[in-house]
Amino acid sequence: GIRPFQYGMEVEQVFQDGSVFPAAVLDISDDVLIQKFMCGIANMAAFSRELGIPTEAGLPHAFGNAFRNIAALVADIDFTFKEVEEVKKFLADPTAYAAANPGGGGAAPAAAASGGGGGAAPAAAASGGGG
Repeated sequence: GIRPFQYGMEVEQVFQDGSVFPAAVLDISDDVLIQKFMCGIANMAAFSRELGIPTEAGLPHAFGNAFRNIAALVADIDFTFKEVEEVKKFLADPTAYAAANPGGGGAAPAAAASGGGGGAAPAAAASGGGG
């Protein structure tokens, strides 16, 4: 008799354009590709912001920074507009916001009181140490 058999190849390494890489690269899903692409966009936006070169990817950050600058400028004067009213309310009475949002870092005062929380780094920076 004749016995059935199976014959095949298993790809372990791929050679393309002078590069050799594992065959697992061939099984990348669209979700992984999109995630890698978005990570690259974020890196490009951060790099262009650091260099001061405006790009479309950096526009949301530029507008956010501009709003923070404007809010800081009008915080202590009588001029106001709709977008900055909440910021001015917060600066006028931060305890009201702390009471309304109790989960926002409530453990920090306890850590500072017990000596924990990494308070040595600000002290070293204030004394000019560390470099």
